[in-house]
Parts: sequence; structure tokens; C-alpha cells
Amino acid sequence: MTQADVWSLAPEIVLTGAGILILLLEAFTPSLRRAFTALAALSTLVAAWAAVAWVPEGLSFGGIVEHSPVTLAFTLVVLLSAFLGLVASGGYLRREGILTGEYHALFLWAAAGMLFMLRATELLTVFVALETLSLALYALCAFHRKVRVGTEAAIKYFLMGAFASAFVLYGIALLYGETGTTALAGIGEALALGEVSLLAGLGVLLLVAGFGFKMSLVPFHAWSPDAYQGAPSPFVAFLSVAPKVASALVLLRVLTASAEAAGFDVGQVVAALAVLSMVVGNLLALVQRDIKRMLAYSGIAHMGYLLIAMATMTPGSYHAVLVYLLAYALMNAGAFAVVAVLYARTGEQHLISELSGWGYRFPWLGAALAVCMLSLGGLPPTVGFIGKYVVFIHAVQNGDLWLAVVGVLTSIVGVFYYLRIVYTLYMRPEEHAPVGVPRDLWGGTAAVLAAVAILLLGVLPGALLDWLWRGAAGAAGF
Repeated sequence: MTQADVWSLAPEIVLTGAGILILLLEAFTPSLRRAFTALAALSTLVAAWAAVAWVPEGLSFGGIVEHSPVTLAFTLVVLLSAFLGLVASGGYLRREGILTGEYHALFLWAAAGMLFMLRATELLTVFVALETLSLALYALCAFHRKVRVGTEAAIKYFLMGAFASAFVLYGIALLYGETGTTALAGIGEALALGEVSLLAGLGVLLLVAGFGFKMSLVPFHAWSPDAYQGAPSPFVAFLSVAPKVASALVLLRVLTASAEAAGFDVGQVVAALAVLSMVVGNLLALVQRDIKRMLAYSGIAHMGYLLIAMATMTPGSYHAVLVYLLAYALMNAGAFAVVAVLYARTGEQHLISELSGWGYRFPWLGAALAVCMLSLGGLPPTVGFIGKYVVFIHAVQNGDLWLAVVGVLTSIVGVFYYLRIVYTLYMRPEEHAPVGVPRDLWGGTAAVLAAVAILLLGVLPGALLDWLWRGAAGAAGF
């Protein structure tokens, strides 16, 4: 291990070191908790982004850690979702009386695991990063110990996550047994030399299933509605986005490695998962009365749209996935930030009907939630429209017209339940005055920042698309 190898891990070192420092300050100077902890965590995310931009491009640790334009772009999405989640958490933690350093430390460690997972080019390293981030997410899901539904959600998430980890590890073992390596580049070379054996094909499918769990793809989705409903809402702004970003890049690399394999077309499996996720996610979201469960099923559908870009692996796949994930991070994090403020009665249902007329009572929050809903529905002029447009165009250009048609039709279904939120906010009379809704500057700031970014990137997407294309152009050797 050289000094250059150590410096290449500067972003992860910053995040983990700051998490440890926050815990020490929590133990020895608890009086600084309110003034210091949140600011320290947010400053750490900014410092991590600066470290990511500073690390030179190339491979380190013998080729198992990569820093490239594509990892830089995916890292931006992870750190952005973490930043919005932490900003939205400030008022919530104080209101619930659970403002402790453990929350911010776990948040930073989860982000560190995701960054390491994004940059790993070898499957065992990916697995170590996956377990690092997963353990932090399980703990954060149950962080509000006084809420029984939160503990139940964390147990379900943990048990199903253990199964998913087993799938990933078994898939790695099968691929290693058939190819003699756990490096993704080596696996791709071995699979391209001849016809794929049954065990190697099964290994790839197990990896797809394992990371499909993290991305909430049907039929690996059952954990997400319960976890989203029971976990602290500001944390869900992070949980619903960041793990999917890291898993999406790993899945892209696995599909790239198997794309040239003779006699093996995993793209058909990906297309089937995309259709199932779009159809099931939208239909189940359509009948939800709880807004957090609706957003959970909506997230399942959105990962189906994302998979459209992976059904046929080309350089444009990375570009389409990056654009879509950035759009999804902004609109989903913004929606959950509003939910965290407006639904102040922890542990109860988050009924959509309670929003009746609140768009006028809470003009900034109502407008932010409306913008997020319009963007999730893919309506212009929002970044959600840009994301879906890029994904559907990619499918049409690569001969997957039928998949794009399914995506458009299911998106029409989605527009109905997204517009239902807007209709409830502004076109239904207020049924009752809000009870216990505080003035949450932190949560409101996160929501408004997300909404402004959604509109700006929707109206002026050129610079964003150019930057992401330059990052995607060098991905995975394309």
C-alpha cells in the first residue's frame, strides 16, 4: 500500500473520521450537541465532496478502487441526497427529542460505505462496502426507539437485507468459481472468451437479485413500503435515494461485464424486472392513502424506469442512468422533507387526505411538494421530465421501442396519483387545522432547495446534461 493509495481514500476517510469525532464530542461535550453536531456533519459532506474532486483519476490498491468521471458524477448524487437528508433532519430530531451524535455518525458512515461501493471494481470489496452501509441504514431505520412501527420496519428491513446479502455473496462465489477472479474486468474478459456456463449465469442473476433488493425492484420490493412508513421521514429522504444510486452503478458494471458473453442475454431479465416494477409499483401506488407508502411504491416504479436504460448496455446507458438518478434524488428528497415537517405526529399514519387545503396554509411547503409531485410525474418544465425523456429516447434508439411504450403508459398512470396530491393541496377545502405542525426552518429549507433545483435543471438542463455526458463517456471502458 502506497501513500497514493491512502490519499485515494480521502473522501471515505473524511466521512468515517468525522463520524468518530462526532461520537467523541457527544460523549465528552454533550453541551455542544445542538450547536455543533448538525453543522459538523454538513461541513463533513462538503469536505468529502472537495476530497472527491481533489483525488486524481485512476486506479489504486492494485486496481480494486477506481476514481473516474463516472464515479465522480455518481458520488455527487449520493452526497447531494445525504446533504438534503441531514438538512431536513435538524428540526425533526429536535422536535422528537432524539438529537444525538449517533444519528449523524451513522449517516456519515452510510455515505462512506456508498462512496466506497461506487468506486470498487472488485466484487468482494463491493460486498464489504455494501455491508458497511447496510448496517448503518438498519440502525437509522429504527433510530426513533419510541416508535414501535419504526422498530418493526427496521427488523423487516434487516431480515430481508440479510437474504439479499446472501444472494450477493453466493453470486460472487459462483462467478469466482467459474472465472477464477472477483474483479469485474476479469469476469467480463472470462465471460467473453466462450459460452457462459450455467453456474456463471446463475451467479450474474443472483447479483441482479441482490442489488435489485437495494433498488426496490419487483419482486424484491416488499420491504420498502414498511421501512419508509416506519423510519424517520428525513432519513427516508436519504434511504429512498442513496442506496439505489450505489446499487445502480454496481449493477451497471455487472451488466457491462456480462454484456459481451456469448449465449447469455441478461438484458431480457432486466427488461422483465423493469416492466414488473413499473406496472406493480404504479398500480399499488394508485390505491395508497398514506403518502409515505405511496412514495415507496412510486419509488419502485421509478427504478423500473431506470432499468429501461440498462436493458441494452451502451455508453448512453450510463448517461441516462446518471440523469435519472439525479432527478430522482432531488424530487424524492424534497417530497420526504415536506412530509417530515407537515406530519408532525410521529408513529401515526401519513394520510393524504390530511393535506386538504394546506397548500394555502403552508404556501412554501405546499409549492415545494407540488413541484416535487409534478417532477415525479415527469411533467415539464421539471428535471423529472428530462430524466424520463433521456431514458425513453435511449430505449428507442437501441431498439427497445416496446419498453419505452410500456414506460410511457405506466407514467400516465403515475400522473394520476401525483396530481391527486396537488389537487388535495389546492382544490379541496381544508378539513381540519394542522395539529402540532412546528416552524421547521431546517426541513423547509431542504424542501425549497430541492424544488428550486428541480425547476432550474428542468428549464436549463443543457449544462447538466453536458457534464454528465462527459462523465459517462469514460465509463467502464466505453
